[in-house]
Amino acid sequence: MADSPITGVDGPLGVIIKVSGAAIADDIAVETVRVTTDLNRIPQALITLADGAVATQEFPLTDGTDFEIGTEIEAFAFFGGGAEQSLFKGIITATRLRLSGGGGSLELTCRDKAICLTDIRKTTSAAQVTDSDVMSTVITDAGLVADVTTTTGDPTDIVQYDCTDWDFLRMLADRNGQVLSVDDGTITSAAPAPSTGAVMTLTAGMDIFDFDCKIDARSLFSSAQISGWDPASQAATTETEDVADGGKWGNTPFTDLTDATGSRIHNIATPYAAGQVDLATMAKARALRPPLAAISGTCQYPGSTLATPGDTIELAGVGERMGGTAFVCGISHEISAGSWSTTARLGLPMGWRSDSFGMAAPGAAGLTAPVQGLHVATVLGIIDSGGTNPMADDAMIQVSVPLMGETPAELWARYAQPYATAGAGIQFLPEVGDEVIIGFLSADPGAPVVLGALHSGSLARTNDATEENELKTITSKSGIHITFDDQKEILTAETPAGQSIVIDDEASTITLTDVTGNTITMADSGMTIAAEGTLDITATQNITIASDLDVEISGMNVSASADVELTAEGSASASFSSSGQTTVEGSIVMIN
Repeated sequence: MADSPITGVDGPLGVIIKVSGAAIADDIAVETVRVTTDLNRIPQALITLADGAVATQEFPLTDGTDFEIGTEIEAFAFFGGGAEQSLFKGIITATRLRLSGGGGSLELTCRDKAICLTDIRKTTSAAQVTDSDVMSTVITDAGLVADVTTTTGDPTDIVQYDCTDWDFLRMLADRNGQVLSVDDGTITSAAPAPSTGAVMTLTAGMDIFDFDCKIDARSLFSSAQISGWDPASQAATTETEDVADGGKWGNTPFTDLTDATGSRIHNIATPYAAGQVDLATMAKARALRPPLAAISGTCQYPGSTLATPGDTIELAGVGERMGGTAFVCGISHEISAGSWSTTARLGLPMGWRSDSFGMAAPGAAGLTAPVQGLHVATVLGIIDSGGTNPMADDAMIQVSVPLMGETPAELWARYAQPYATAGAGIQFLPEVGDEVIIGFLSADPGAPVVLGALHSGSLARTNDATEENELKTITSKSGIHITFDDQKEILTAETPAGQSIVIDDEASTITLTDVTGNTITMADSGMTIAAEGTLDITATQNITIASDLDVEISGMNVSASADVELTAEGSASASFSSSGQTTVEGSIVMIN
């Protein structure tokens, strides 16, 4: 059995406050010390020191330099000749002067150095990294120490969009089944371990001052299921993880609790697919929650630093239903009027998770910071020549999002077309450098889709707009041009050299023109073929020329020859004449 917090405790309570590594003077009265440390939160201390008097109107601690904002501060407590127990180490982030009953008090709000990760929203991105890589980088870039458990997902492109570093760390830890703990600038990310041995034993009637715990099945579920979309196979990919009770707190079988609410399945959907995230890991992360939330509450006991968030404590004398090994998610120390008590928050309520923001389902399925609305991007590439696309999808293009981070995020995006099916569709890919507009599936910054392209001052339109807006055009990069004139009802297709097809409803004509000026015109009056040079008509089989009216053939010289037989016939009359010499030749000439 682990030690009780009163084991070896003897003598009066002592408190030591150190600033910049040195203990404050003995004549400075420490009125209160309140320390709060929780998983997934930055530790905080509230320290109150007696300071001056109204009668003298002097407040030396408040006006002095020892307790200025940013000063390093530590708090310790001990009993008699016992060892000093560290309660808190961090920096002063706020000071307050309170006057009451003629005396003054300097109230110091102190936070762990990890406070630098909060409040300021950031947007940044990283290419081909794991979640644990990103977490370690965020922590070390802030000048803190990272102790991050390696995540199992493959390297991919990760975007942090418009959220604080601290919130981003929480989300990445959460989707990998980990929690964050902070101590003196060191941030640890690891899976909660409710089955580890207890660091302390608390017994009712001996060392428990106050006990308040409950069993609640309202938010529990029996299995977690996460579904992603695989564009390569055009099918949903689903991973399911059954919840297993790995803890030793209480004697109620977990299945009894989930049966009470219908053995529900926790479902979430994400636009991610294999290659972007590890869906199986995310399902396991969700399945870790219910056992830790089934029993929760608080237990107050004599002051002690034996237990810290992430540890377990043994509860005795509280019955079998609530007894056993409880997981500690938070610790509070209260020192006031010569007394020190500690309160442990037990269990890990469902509210710690990143997808519990309110009534509506969270953006990005609570897996990362969501990005709302549409965003401008520029095209970096339409093929993956460098092999950097984690999806290895040839149908995706790479874009740069200039307003997403100090260094613009470079993302692989799907490209929306008006029509796309197997082996067919409309394909108008943008050019490298073009400006495009992108949206995000499920508001997830890791799932961009190019929705269209934009003209601008540097990327001018092919024709100026008019009030009538009569012209619609399609122009390729080389200058191949199709124009729809709604006013004159003309469709024109032309090449950069000037070859064209014009379909004109207003003139009731269809005209084909080549680069030399040859034309074929079809009109109400008939059809005209005009050749700037020679007009050759050839066929491998018969050629028939017929008309309901006259047929005329004229030219400088007209020749007609037949390899076998030449026939000329007139049903009513026929004439054959020449103003000059006429020659009729043949081996036999017959004239009837």
